[in-house]
Amino acid sequence: MSQPLDTMLALTQANMRLALKLAETWRESGQTMIEIGGRGASEVAEETRAAISKRAEGGTVALPNTGHLQDYLGELESLRVATAEKVEEAVADWRNSLSSTVSSSLDAKGATPFDTLFKPWFTLLQGSAQAEKPDANKGGK
Repeated sequence: MSQPLDTMLALTQANMRLALKLAETWRESGQTMIEIGGRGASEVAEETRAAISKRAEGGTVALPNTGHLQDYLGELESLRVATAEKVEEAVADWRNSLSSTVSSSLDAKGATPFDTLFKPWFTLLQGSAQAEKPDANKGGK
């Protein structure tokens, strides 16, 4: 019974590694997004202060420069692409882990994936279900 439990442990570890990689990727992406947004907000605030002070002095206010906005949108798009690549890499690693786990357990037993992954659990469940059934010979009276 050790082989099915080892297989389930390996699958659980692969799932945990995937979850950790995804969480780290999204944390880094969110942090970078906050930094980009913070820089953008500070530059917009500077432009707004400059426009207000220029207007207060009686000058004409020009439209804000849109180059900064395009730069920020470009940075956000680059971040999105990099994050998507990291997610794809994490999923590819996860798939490789699953494939190697299932194939190694199949090689060890010469069984199908169903036999390797699920049959031991069904056997355990059937065994406990039969143990809980009332004995047919001990009927009501």
